[in-house]
Amino acid sequence: MKVTFPTLYCDLETFSAKDIRAGSHAYAADPSAEVLLWGYAIDDAPAKVWDVTAGPMPEELRQALDEVARKERRHVWQNGVMFDRVFLSYVMPEIELPMETLDDTMVMAYQAGLPGSLKELCQVFHLSADKAKDADGSRLIQIFCKPLPSTWKLDRATSKTHPEEWAKFVNYCRLDIESMREVYKKLPAFNRTAKERELQVLDATINMRGIGVDVEFAEAAIATAERAKKDIDKQVFKLTDGRVVTAGQRDALIQFFFDKYGWQLKDMRKSELEKRMEDPDIPAEMKELIGLRLMGTKTSVQKYKRVVQGAVDGRLRGCMQFRGASRTGRISGRTFQPQNLPRPLIKSQTEIEEIIEDTKLGILEICYDDVSVPLSSAIRSVIVPAAGNRLCVADFSNVEGRVLAWLAGEEWKLEAFREFDTLQTKSGEWALPYRDGWFQEWAVNEKGDFIHKGHDLYKLTYARTFGIKPEDVTKDQRQMGKVLELALGYQGGPGAFATFAMNFGMDLDELAKTTEATIEESYWIESMGMLKWAKEKKLIRGMSQKAWVACNAIKSAWRKANSEIESFWYALAKACQSAIKAKGVAFSAGRIVCKVSGNYLLMRLPSGRYLVYPAPRLPEEGEMCDFSFMGVNQYTKKWERIPTYSGKLAENSVQGAACDLLLEAGPRLEAAGYHIVMSVHDEYITEISDDETRNHRQMEKIMSDLPDWADGLPLVAAGFEAARYRKD
Repeated sequence: MKVTFPTLYCDLETFSAKDIRAGSHAYAADPSAEVLLWGYAIDDAPAKVWDVTAGPMPEELRQALDEVARKERRHVWQNGVMFDRVFLSYVMPEIELPMETLDDTMVMAYQAGLPGSLKELCQVFHLSADKAKDADGSRLIQIFCKPLPSTWKLDRATSKTHPEEWAKFVNYCRLDIESMREVYKKLPAFNRTAKERELQVLDATINMRGIGVDVEFAEAAIATAERAKKDIDKQVFKLTDGRVVTAGQRDALIQFFFDKYGWQLKDMRKSELEKRMEDPDIPAEMKELIGLRLMGTKTSVQKYKRVVQGAVDGRLRGCMQFRGASRTGRISGRTFQPQNLPRPLIKSQTEIEEIIEDTKLGILEICYDDVSVPLSSAIRSVIVPAAGNRLCVADFSNVEGRVLAWLAGEEWKLEAFREFDTLQTKSGEWALPYRDGWFQEWAVNEKGDFIHKGHDLYKLTYARTFGIKPEDVTKDQRQMGKVLELALGYQGGPGAFATFAMNFGMDLDELAKTTEATIEESYWIESMGMLKWAKEKKLIRGMSQKAWVACNAIKSAWRKANSEIESFWYALAKACQSAIKAKGVAFSAGRIVCKVSGNYLLMRLPSGRYLVYPAPRLPEEGEMCDFSFMGVNQYTKKWERIPTYSGKLAENSVQGAACDLLLEAGPRLEAAGYHIVMSVHDEYITEISDDETRNHRQMEKIMSDLPDWADGLPLVAAGFEAARYRKD
């Protein structure tokens, strides 16, 4: 990327007694927080370092910052939005750093499908040793940027106590600027648009605004969990005759199970232990210990600790990383990780309110044998509005299913969504609330529910797959329709379907009996013919042969009923492969356009934003994929070559487009007075004044308004208002 605008490159080295893992706001708000070094470079001049501990700001840096404040000079940072700009807002609030002219190399890397860390980017771009990030930096940061360990004589290291190390620290800061500047020039600019800038500015505003949190409840929850843990550890100690001291001692428990009961457990993962709890051959005492292990290692209390550690003035800030999910561009979680909250086992909000009250009173363990269940279920309700406000929440309804059908042109499914969204008025007419408004009087059935013009999608899916009328679909069959949609939309096979079915509590062998009796015979015969091949490929795992035949037959029937979606998978893979072969030439798959530019495969979404796949390569001999690319492996977290296939490409494009719909609704909500405090997947959480001026119906309407590029998409949002956040 050629740099033509006047540019200031900056990086801070800082100190705070607060652990950085609490979040940048809590870290910066600590009274001990200070800037130690300010590395900078003006345009292409050599990088320099202002030692903030030694003297006043250099005049050239001051002048450059004045130009930045007037938006006459661009300013470039590594993680500047989430850290440096935040830190300076606490310790040097007089310095203005406009978001409109800030380029964050971490965000730019995410936008291009690249790793976010400067060290990894230096490796990706093969920077020479004199330009690459100093590998000794981590050691120096441990010395100067945090309090020294209690075993040291000093509380903290400074330039006076460690002059030689300080000189290295200053040089490390200088090299970081050199590295960042080189990386900045090499980062592609595919997604650097005015629209993207607007969305990033809003994201920064939301992060600075933060979410209100009930710190009193969080502190009480931690205290309750700690009391329960002590009790659990006492029981473990007693049941193991003192050989295991706490439920968290993994290796000691594994050894005890083997010595006492002759059971050799491979690991202590939650899924493995839950399987053992269902095993009738496991001794009762061993099951009791496994149950205590599961109770004692619940992670929900960690969420409460994040709240207490990270809250500043009753708000938790910096919880969302813009474009952090680089494969799709979705928002990813930071600190509190709101995208990764546990699914509540207790559904009643009335009971949740009682849990909160009992927790604050310190009596929760009197009401529940296992306090981890209520505490886990209540974690969302730690999020509260500011005084005088209430929360207004809305999320898109089945947005991935709708977007997939829209991208693929599966017209029967699009029409099904439109008809289900259409409601009957008391006058007997049909109206679409998100187009015609909610002000009308709506008819309801005997249960008090709205009357829909069409059947819900899960009933229709089951009906089309099994060849029956939608009105004849039972409640259990509707549940099967839901599993079909969730498991098979992204080219899932019998294994994926079986996994989803079991997660929904379905018995695969019973399912096989039902399927054989009800599904079109040709699908069953076809699957029986594939059984030998499946056994040779070792595809039948964790289920009987008949269950595999049933799951495969269901898969085939679903694909026949959703032929346009199936065609879309393969068209998308073919477009990507064609683009890799013919660089610079665009190939289309439905509403998606694929093209290779330089060393990047670009998948243009309907919004105009690109999903980016670095270093694409067609499969080599023996590789089972449609193509591969370089990316951060979601499991190993390493930069490596990743194989992909048509179903995964469809998933990425759907989630990317769904993300665009959500983020583009953000400015409309803000303009209408809905102050966004957080987003989770396809949902916005906002604060509104506690009066009648705004409500969730208006919010639903605003979110359901289509951008110009989404014509024909049946988009609907559903919401609620509350004094505490919850899963609706």
